[in-house]
Amino acid sequence: MNYRSYEWKIIYVFIIVFVFIQGGSFWVLTFNNERIATQAVQEDLKTGTRILEGLLQLRAGQLLLTAQVLAADYGLREAIGTGDRRTIESMLTNHGARIQAAAMLLTDMSGEVIAFVSSPLVGTGRPIDNVNPALLQHSSKEQMIAPLDRDGDTLYQIITLPVSSPLPIAMLSIGFPVGDPSWQALGGDANVDFGFFARTGTGPWRAHGSSFPPEVSQGLLDQFQSGFGNASTFVLDDYEYLLMNLVLERSAGYEVIVLAGKSLAEEMGPFEQVQSTLLRWVLVCFALTMIAVFLLTRRMVGPLNTLAHLDTLTHLANRRLFDMTMKSMCANPSGILNKSFAVLLLDLDDFKRINDQRGHDVGDKVLQTIAGRLKSGLRKSDLIARYGGDEFAILLPGANREAARQVVESLLPALRAPVAVDGAEFPAMLSIGVALAPENGRDTAELLRKADIAMYNAKQLKSTYAFYDKAMTTTPV
Repeated sequence: MNYRSYEWKIIYVFIIVFVFIQGGSFWVLTFNNERIATQAVQEDLKTGTRILEGLLQLRAGQLLLTAQVLAADYGLREAIGTGDRRTIESMLTNHGARIQAAAMLLTDMSGEVIAFVSSPLVGTGRPIDNVNPALLQHSSKEQMIAPLDRDGDTLYQIITLPVSSPLPIAMLSIGFPVGDPSWQALGGDANVDFGFFARTGTGPWRAHGSSFPPEVSQGLLDQFQSGFGNASTFVLDDYEYLLMNLVLERSAGYEVIVLAGKSLAEEMGPFEQVQSTLLRWVLVCFALTMIAVFLLTRRMVGPLNTLAHLDTLTHLANRRLFDMTMKSMCANPSGILNKSFAVLLLDLDDFKRINDQRGHDVGDKVLQTIAGRLKSGLRKSDLIARYGGDEFAILLPGANREAARQVVESLLPALRAPVAVDGAEFPAMLSIGVALAPENGRDTAELLRKADIAMYNAKQLKSTYAFYDKAMTTTPV
C-alpha cells in the first residue's frame, strides 16, 4: 500500500474543489452575462417599438391635418367638378410638399384614379393601375398601412378622407412610404432593426422594406411563410436575433406586421471579451493553484504523512501502515482472498541484553542494521515494517509456502551475521514465524496471531523460523 497516495488524494480533492468553484463561478458569470444581454436587447426592442409607434402617430397627425386642409379646399372641389386634372395634380403636389408626403392619390367614388402624384422618395412614380380597395373601405381619420396599388411593392402609411361637395365626390389618400431611408434611420436611432411584412387574406407573405441584412430578411420571410411569424427568436448560421412583433394593420383582408429585432451576438460582444479575459485568468489561476497545492502538500502534508506511516528510526513502514495494507489485502466482499500471501514476524532474541549492556544508542544502530539487511534482501513489492520495539513484520504478496521458505532461507545468512557497532560485534539471534493466507486465515488479526504463535514456537525450539501449524499450542508470553 502506497502511503503517498494520501498526498495525491489531498491534491486531487483541492484541485476538484477549485475547479468546481472556479468553473461554477465562470458558468454563473456566463449565465448572468447572457441574461443581462438578453434583458438589454429586450429593453432595446421595447424602446424601438415605442419609437416606431410614436413616429407612426406623429406622421398620422401630419397626414390627417394635410388631408383635412386639402379636402376642404374649394379650389380642389371645383377642379374635381370641372375635371381639371392639371390643377388637381398641382394642388396635390403643393400640399404634399409641405409635409414631404411620398404619395397623393385622388379617386372617384367608384375607385377610378382621378390623379396620382408621387415624390422622388419612391422612385419614378409609376401610375396606379389597380387601386387597393381597402383604401376606399377604410373609415376616415384613421391611418392604414397598405400599398396604394393592389399589387404594389411599396407599403404606405396612409390617411384617406372623402372630398365632399356637400356629398362625397372623391376619396383623397395621402401617404408616407414604410421602409424608405427614414425608416432605416429609425432603426439606427432605436438601436434595432425593422422589417415590414404584409399579406392579403391568406396569401403569401411579402417583405416590404427591411434594415436587416439581406440573408436575415429572407430568413425572416421564410419563417413567416412557414407559419412561425410570431417567433421571439431567429437563428441563421452566425446570426442570432431576438424579435418583437408589432401588428400595424389587420383589417379589410390585409395584414401588416413589423418585426423589431436585435442581434444578441452584438450585444454579447463586450461580455464575451470580459469572459475571454476571465477564462484566461481562470486558467492561469488553475495552473498556479495546481503548483501551489502540490508544493504545499509535499512540504507540509508530506512530512506529516511520512511521520504517520513510517518508523522514524529505521524508515521502514510502521505498524499502522502494515495493518492497513494487510486489511486491504484481506478485504473482499465475497469473503474469499483474491491472492495468496505470507506474513512473517521477526524478533531479535537478544536485543534486550544489548540495550541493557550497551545502551539504547547501540540498540538503535542494531535495529537500523537489521532493517537495512531486510531491505536489501527483499523485493520492492514486499512490505517491511518495524512492528514493535525489536520486532519486524514482513508481507510477501503472492507467496505460497515454498516461496516464503525460499525468501526466509535467502535472508538468514545476512540476518545471522554479527552486527558491528562502534568497533564491537554483536551476534544476531533471530526467531521468525510465518503464516500463510488463505490457508491459515482470512482475517488480519487471525493471520498476525498465528504468525506470532509460529515465531514463539521457533524461539522455543531454537529453529530460527517456523511455519504455523494447527498442532502449535504455544501462546505468546
